[in-house]
Amino acid sequence: MQTIIEKFNKTAEKFSSRPALKFKFHGIYISITFQELADRAREMAKGLQELGIGKEDKVAILSENRTEWVRTDLATLALGAITIPVHTTLSPKIIKHILDDSGSRVILVSDQQQFNKLRLVVGELEKVETIIYINLDDDREHYDGKKLISLEAVMRLGKNSTKEINVEVKPDDVASIVYTSGTTAMPKGVMLTHENFMFDAEAAVTVVPVNEHDTLLSFLPLSHVLERTAGYYAPLVCRGSAIAYAENIKTLKQNLKEVKPTVIVSVPRIFEKVHSGIWDKVNHGSKLKYKIFVWALKQEHNTFKYRIANILVFKKIKMAFGGHLRLTISGGSSLNHKLARFFDRIGIKIVEGYGLTETSPVATANRPDNVKFGTVGQQLAGVEVTIADDKEILIKGPLVMKGYYKNDALTAEAIDQQGFFHSGDLGFLDDEGFLTIIGRKKEMISLSTGKIVWPEQIELTLNSDRFINQSMVYGDNQSHLIALIIPDWQEIIRNLVKLDLHSKEPDKLIKEPHLSEILEQRIKKINQQFADWEKIRKFIVLAREFSAEKDEITPTMKLRRSIIKNNYKKEIDQLYEQK
Repeated sequence: MQTIIEKFNKTAEKFSSRPALKFKFHGIYISITFQELADRAREMAKGLQELGIGKEDKVAILSENRTEWVRTDLATLALGAITIPVHTTLSPKIIKHILDDSGSRVILVSDQQQFNKLRLVVGELEKVETIIYINLDDDREHYDGKKLISLEAVMRLGKNSTKEINVEVKPDDVASIVYTSGTTAMPKGVMLTHENFMFDAEAAVTVVPVNEHDTLLSFLPLSHVLERTAGYYAPLVCRGSAIAYAENIKTLKQNLKEVKPTVIVSVPRIFEKVHSGIWDKVNHGSKLKYKIFVWALKQEHNTFKYRIANILVFKKIKMAFGGHLRLTISGGSSLNHKLARFFDRIGIKIVEGYGLTETSPVATANRPDNVKFGTVGQQLAGVEVTIADDKEILIKGPLVMKGYYKNDALTAEAIDQQGFFHSGDLGFLDDEGFLTIIGRKKEMISLSTGKIVWPEQIELTLNSDRFINQSMVYGDNQSHLIALIIPDWQEIIRNLVKLDLHSKEPDKLIKEPHLSEILEQRIKKINQQFADWEKIRKFIVLAREFSAEKDEITPTMKLRRSIIKNNYKKEIDQLYEQK
């Protein structure tokens, strides 16, 4: 098994003149070839070496997706050092925890916004010696005892260096310590080796093929292991695909049309928003357009009527994705099977998979030519997935992490003597080996009646409603379930007249009884899909979204239930006090 940097160098040599990365500059997308990327990564590696970085040192990256993220990662790996990705949405408190726990000596920050977060804790950082910045208003050479240096200056150090890189990097060496989302506690460091990443990347592109003619549009954070493996190592390092970076999530619609990607890696929330947007447009159009759209959705693939539907309806929707999209990869959380069927009918194939940070991450995936809706596919080649007696999903293979950083006890608890990683997720395998996820073991709700509830499936259904953006189901040791509901305020405000509502401000709208009545009717309809003990009996409407800034959600949009519960304890108690 090759290391990441060995594989990249071979791919760069093979496709030297082909575009590797694309980024927006003064209104247009500019390309960096594989040769240029390899040269810049080597130059930066020598610059980092001049700063004293060597094998097993930790280099943190606090940046949104951009070409410099990839360059810094490759430069770090070339030195046998270890990349520490840091989510840009994390609070200063958690950023400090990651930098201290990992022992990072150097951190790259992208801009003033990220540096401002670092400033709040920089004086308390134990190991950080140097802060490298890409764009910053501050041109001081030191800040609170730390060296402050621009990326350009690091590149100049590398260019002028006469010291060659002479380090042996092995497949079993740790490539990155990725801090898990931490829904119940502070994030813990997952040690992933070069072999972990390369095995998983190769296994993934074997079942979901990409090649040098593909272009991906990257918008999920590279700090998350799904994008790192499926949206960077697998396509670019292993197969020579080009990757273009979206400016931000708000410009995604425009960037899709500009880049015209053939493949995208996404999470269910993006598909939910696109689905809502399509139906919003249909519902606000003429009656004739509505009838044509509904008729089109009823047509079967490979029929004459479907070809007509494609010309009249589906082709226009696909043009919004750039017109060249051949498949999309969905992970991070469960995708509502109704959404998967909807997009499949339109002609947009969604390949859903499953995994965790601890499994690099992809363990199972649907194949493009063998998709079973509602499942996360079959195990990858070389991976063993089995179900324990208590329905916990167990995973074994070269994709399983080396362990939790500085926590042997937790590692021994997570990986048994047979080498199986205990995922904490519950599920079942059908006769064909397709895996279905039930929910998280730790997030199971035990009602006082003795009944068990998996909140994620209920929340998934609630959030697929056009008027609901977020929800959290609660009921620990209670006789029934309640829910915290955050409406999709954009959708509500677009329909004010139709809904007979009067304010445009969420803080005022939550006090309008009519909004609660509207949501109550929709929740009653959703309740029909669930068993009696799984029904939402009461709910409260909240004005503010759950946010990463308040540590209520993880960077991958998973709920930190204990924090949300504490933040809304008063409201939850009031719901249970009502008769």
